[in-house]
Amino acid sequence: MSRGVRIAFSVAISVVALYFAFPPRSEWGHVREAFARVQYVYAVPLMLLSAYTVVIRSQRWRLLLRPLGDVPFLPLFSATCIGFFCNMVLPLRVGEVVRPVLLARRTRLPASSVFGSVLLERLLDMVTILVFLGTVVLLVPVSDTIRRSGIAFLVVAVAAMTLVLALQRRHPVALRSMSGAFRLLPAAMRARADAAMHGFIDGLQGIGGGAALLRIVLYSFYLWLVIASIFGFGLIACGLPVPFMSGALALVAVVAGAVSAPSAPGFIGTFQAGCILALALFGIERADAIPYSFVVWAVQSLAQIVLGVVFLLRENVSFRDIQASEEGRVAASDV
Repeated sequence: MSRGVRIAFSVAISVVALYFAFPPRSEWGHVREAFARVQYVYAVPLMLLSAYTVVIRSQRWRLLLRPLGDVPFLPLFSATCIGFFCNMVLPLRVGEVVRPVLLARRTRLPASSVFGSVLLERLLDMVTILVFLGTVVLLVPVSDTIRRSGIAFLVVAVAAMTLVLALQRRHPVALRSMSGAFRLLPAAMRARADAAMHGFIDGLQGIGGGAALLRIVLYSFYLWLVIASIFGFGLIACGLPVPFMSGALALVAVVAGAVSAPSAPGFIGTFQAGCILALALFGIERADAIPYSFVVWAVQSLAQIVLGVVFLLRENVSFRDIQASEEGRVAASDV
């Protein structure tokens, strides 16, 4: 699939998601009233909390890279800020590629190991979200079908962590399973996937024993609890009658799943749809949920954009350099 087709497909998903998110025209007056009730005094604290989540991500990344040496915090934070900025303003989530490439070039770390650490990050995030989702269905009155799905998510989370531990020990069954799965991929993708897996395994082995891995897992839960608190305080700011704890966990879990789908830059549309789906579990109508979705989306987006601009200027990184990073290289002036 060409780049242009992928971009068009992502934008189309965002448009459809926004169409789903917005209530009928007859309810737009209610939407305006809901926006007017928002306590915008919460905006700055929520932006600061959003910025703090980037700090936590950088600290966790530093722990994951510890086997490669004591990586200074500032290059990690800078690369993370620029990567998140790219996700907010550029298509196809190029920040997921830009972030590890920039760090690898600036610190001279092995690129495969840095990419492996990012893969481990994503796996830890997925497991944490699945645990949150499973917890939500135990706390919130839902249908038996949704409850069974939540229990299934918990099982998947446990299975994923078991696979991580098996790969860390290079268990033959785990290695054969991964290699067998890669055979289903086209030849060009198979080689890249295999290289990424070995970088991932090397990173796992270097983490150390169970105590080090436990610390990283706890960092992941701490990170997502802070992110959940942004959604929770957003409920207070918008005056929605939703329990703080279960509401925050439901929102962060459902929205994380929604934004994993392809979308336009900044996760516009999918973020709003995720908020509306989560709030519907608590009986919140779309006319009240749509202002909430845009307020919480805006504070997180603005925080990431501001941080990204600051570090783009500080590091003297241009959009041409970002494009080069997306292609797997960085301009010579950045090295």
